[in-house]
Amino acid sequence: MFRFMVGLIVVLALLIVAGSAAATEVSVKISGPGAVNDSTIKAGEPVSFDIYIENDRKFTCFTMGFKMISKDIKKVVHVADTTGGLNERGDVKGYNGWQDASIYDLGGVYVIEADWDGTLPEVVGFGGLCAYKKYEPHDLQKCLSWDLRIEQPGSITVDSSYFSPGGKWIFGQPAHEPAWKGPYTFLVVQ
Repeated sequence: MFRFMVGLIVVLALLIVAGSAAATEVSVKISGPGAVNDSTIKAGEPVSFDIYIENDRKFTCFTMGFKMISKDIKKVVHVADTTGGLNERGDVKGYNGWQDASIYDLGGVYVIEADWDGTLPEVVGFGGLCAYKKYEPHDLQKCLSWDLRIEQPGSITVDSSYFSPGGKWIFGQPAHEPAWKGPYTFLVVQ
């Protein structure tokens, strides 16, 4: 299965040759019990890092990745969820058609846990392919999230990242590199 997912990401990258003006914007917000406000997280409480996307064109595939880094926080705890998610642990979730194959009908949204072990930096990649459908235009909405618990105070930053073998952020056919509104830095307090 892993080889299939990696192969699919390679195919996606090969299908998409060049980028042009952004037709998609990607941003990050936080939610859940650990979200004190838009930029502050309470240590020891579960928090969701939510990926919001606004899209104004039809696409057939995408790849994008994120990294979490910190100068003072060394470890995070991935909050497992047995009710389901996009990865085996259930800490990565999809919303608004990204949770199943209702948009990306060739296997749904794939999660590549490039370095997703609880020790910072953490890197996660995503990819998906539409065989019969299209990713339709929509206003800003939550599409993906991951759940963590951060046990110590400090700051943590979410930024865009490449992951093997994806190589770049792209929404494709036609090819467009999405606009990234980050990096986003969150203060973690006691």
